[in-house]
Amino acid sequence: HEEVHSYLSDYARHFNLTQKISFGCEIKSLQIVNQDDEWSPIRLEWSCTENESCSHEEGVFNIVCVANGHYAKPAPLTIIAKDDQSPAFKGTIMYAVEYDDPQAFEGKVVLCVGARASGSDLAREISQYASAVYLSDSTLDPLLGDDIPRSHGNVTVMPRTEVVTDEYIKFNGSSKESIVKGIDTIILCNGYDYDFPFINDGSMLGDDWSCVTGERRVAPLYEQLWHARYPSLAFVGLPHSVLPFPLFELQAEAIAAQFGLLPTLDNRMKAAIKDANGGGPNVPGRVQDTHFLGGFQWDYCRKMSCLAGNYDDRMEGYLSLNKAIYDHAGKERKSMFPGASDFYRKTRYERDDNLNSFGVVYSDVALEETNIIA
Repeated sequence: HEEVHSYLSDYARHFNLTQKISFGCEIKSLQIVNQDDEWSPIRLEWSCTENESCSHEEGVFNIVCVANGHYAKPAPLTIIAKDDQSPAFKGTIMYAVEYDDPQAFEGKVVLCVGARASGSDLAREISQYASAVYLSDSTLDPLLGDDIPRSHGNVTVMPRTEVVTDEYIKFNGSSKESIVKGIDTIILCNGYDYDFPFINDGSMLGDDWSCVTGERRVAPLYEQLWHARYPSLAFVGLPHSVLPFPLFELQAEAIAAQFGLLPTLDNRMKAAIKDANGGGPNVPGRVQDTHFLGGFQWDYCRKMSCLAGNYDDRMEGYLSLNKAIYDHAGKERKSMFPGASDFYRKTRYERDDNLNSFGVVYSDVALEETNIIA
């Protein structure tokens, strides 16, 4: 977090952006000014807190870019059932967004539900203080027969969490190892929802506007960026599982270049409906993966660059080198045991955009892989 904060602060200083930022402000409402104009101006109302005083302001803008992130509102978790024959869980249940200090789990037995980035990171940090940590990964096969879950140190990876009671927690499978007793803390690390509290019926975005809790899908969007009906409203940074800042930069450049120039309303809406119902790039698709890109992000970046009018050999080299480093880092990460020491984070790269090449300056991964118990 400190490195990201430092990077953003340096970026703002380099481009002299700080003077254009109003700090301590909260958007209260967003409204399309003229529903008959697809490139309608947009009215915003906001409150601004400064020097312990609060003021309410409003303004009308030709373009509004919503970039409020999507790592604040926890996604609901409805897959865990209860056992009517056993008492309800009386321990602590919390969301990953509430996590702050791993020392708070000293001597605890902790279950992290969700084994992607948040779950793995929390399991690793908490394991330094907890007596045991279980990491529930819904993609794992059930524990059958004499199956024994994988472990590393005091971290054990389990399949999907199925039943939660105060006496035991049942994971997917029929082996005796699929039932664990003694867990006193559950941390829900099952992702986040998109959330725009300043958008409501009064925003006049049309009946087809959709951002339903649990779906992780925003619609209707053209190219996962512009509101298809009113493209003067754009949503920067919705795609996930990506290299974020370069993608955001290209989205912003595309917004600036395409003002008033996008395809017709009919074509935008057709593309948006197809995208919203497509379930993301994987086959078969899921509604929750509508904004997932992963390995498909590079073609998306090329498309954004073309829309921004800056796609050339140099941009292709830049994106190809980004992909090469991203793939290398991903390979190192996937070789690590979930929740184990994150040695891959210490890997340092040196890139040469002129030669379109990179080198690994420092890496502990190859050394530590041999110490992982699978």
